[in-house]
Amino acid sequence: MSFLISHPSVAPFVQQAARALHEAGQLDRFITSLRYDPHSPRQRLACRAARVVGIDLESQLRRRSVTELPAEKVESHPWGEAVRLLSGRLEHSGRLTDAIWARTEPAFDRMVARRLRREHTGVYGFEYCSLATFERARELGVPAAYDMPAPEPRFVQGILDREIAGFPELRTPYHRYTAAREEKRIARRRAEWNAASLVIAASQFTRQSFAGAGLPVERVRIVPYGAPVPLPAAEAIGGGSREGAPLRLLWAGTFGVRKGAHYLLEAWRRGNFGQHATLRVFGSVALPDRLLQPSPAGVHFGGAVSRAELMQEYRQADALIFPTLCDGFGMVATEAWSCGTPVLTTDRAGVADLLRPGHNGRIFAAADAAAIGAALSWCLSHRRELRAMREAAYSTAANWQWSDYRRGLVEALREIAP
Repeated sequence: MSFLISHPSVAPFVQQAARALHEAGQLDRFITSLRYDPHSPRQRLACRAARVVGIDLESQLRRRSVTELPAEKVESHPWGEAVRLLSGRLEHSGRLTDAIWARTEPAFDRMVARRLRREHTGVYGFEYCSLATFERARELGVPAAYDMPAPEPRFVQGILDREIAGFPELRTPYHRYTAAREEKRIARRRAEWNAASLVIAASQFTRQSFAGAGLPVERVRIVPYGAPVPLPAAEAIGGGSREGAPLRLLWAGTFGVRKGAHYLLEAWRRGNFGQHATLRVFGSVALPDRLLQPSPAGVHFGGAVSRAELMQEYRQADALIFPTLCDGFGMVATEAWSCGTPVLTTDRAGVADLLRPGHNGRIFAAADAAAIGAALSWCLSHRRELRAMREAAYSTAANWQWSDYRRGLVEALREIAP
């Protein structure tokens, strides 16, 4: 027998972990919840019914495609996740969806635990959905690997609480609802940590956040996430804005407090950067209206776009700005590098492990509008040096692909399952 790996989602980093085990001949099954299956009569019927009421369900399901594994290695249990998604359509405060998630995640975990056998070489689980599985693994003498994509939860909560204190409108009924349950959820994650034989993190920043909380980190192994397949070298290195054009900066992902969007807008207004630069924002906007108005000059909100469109925006940008307050990694950075685009980010981004200041980007202090402003000013006054970074940015992505991540993960797992 071999490894059992499970997660309710089919996120890229989850599929890559499962693929690593499969390539090493160590994958028994990947157990998940809802995944796209174009051959499923039930899914085809659901898609037709959704079209009748104006919902493009198929495009949403396609985002849940499992592309990294043979179909026979995937076991799907869709109903809990399907109910959670439906609740989001029926009730928009978020509390019902959260309540369903809080029930379905442990239920999924218990189901996986029932499938674990003494003959398994190991079990690989992720935060909040592995406690019963790990406890069962301990009973059977099966080693357990725990994947922690995010920093220590109480550390994250402290950062967000400090920001929310300055923006009372963010203290919504949903925030109060989840805050009242946070300690119980942290306790569950802590119990998972204690039951694991090995912990996998994507960055030193994540590891240090757990060390600061007093947890033993001797069992933590760092395996950074890989970059997507890069563009052709000439196309990537030759990207960016035209000579004489305004500096072109890009934001990718949710434009919200946790990502430091409010500090960027403050810096942008203070430095009057709209006179000499443009900032193109792609992703949902989650800031209070009073922080968005008046709309700063030079800032353009493009909403959600296809992956192909976003990759072209990366290529055309002079730099990605990613002023996150707290991120276990930050895959937008590796996406940018794969297009030859330098990255401007903070000392609280896990991806900073791969950033060489002055070569493939710049690092500045988190939660500091003045530091962001200084980084933007440097870019404006050093356009030639910024463009010269494109080659090193491209090399960063080319030299650490998902295949490198998979090899690193398998090597780490040999400590518990030789």
